[in-house]
Amino acid sequence: MGTAALVLTAIGAASSAYGAYQQGQAESQAASYQAQVARNNQLVAQQNAQMALQTGQQQEAAKREQTAQMIGQQRAIIAGSGIDPNSGSSKRIQGDTAALGALDASTIRNNAERTAYGYQTQGMDYSAQAGLLQSQSSSAASAGELSAFGSIVGGAASVANKWYTYKKQYGGSY
Repeated sequence: MGTAALVLTAIGAASSAYGAYQQGQAESQAASYQAQVARNNQLVAQQNAQMALQTGQQQEAAKREQTAQMIGQQRAIIAGSGIDPNSGSSKRIQGDTAALGALDASTIRNNAERTAYGYQTQGMDYSAQAGLLQSQSSSAASAGELSAFGSIVGGAASVANKWYTYKKQYGGSY
């Protein structure tokens, strides 16, 4: 019966060590997967930032074109009325239209840059998260290995103690 207890203790220690190692590996793989997801999210955020800037540039160019067309229409209407479009209030109206159009175009550009900045900041957050998760992955793998080693050492101590007790009870030399 003493030998069976020794064998079972040794098997238990080995099983515990293997379980600790496997748990560490599973946690490591999960953290690595989450780190990769964060890196993928970082790439998406960077792409979104680029798209926001491109869309903003297109909208800004369209607004500038719209303003130029509006000024052209104003000039045609004013000239068709027999008034000189290059002087007086006619010129001021066109100047005001140009200034408001430039303000709208600048607002469009600023909004696009702000949106892009938000995506860039989000991308940096994902990058930091990926780094932390990768560190967690390494730590989990190491912790699993250390826990497995601890199980082996603890199991060996338990086997040695049972062996010592068995030999003490049933006699024998050391």
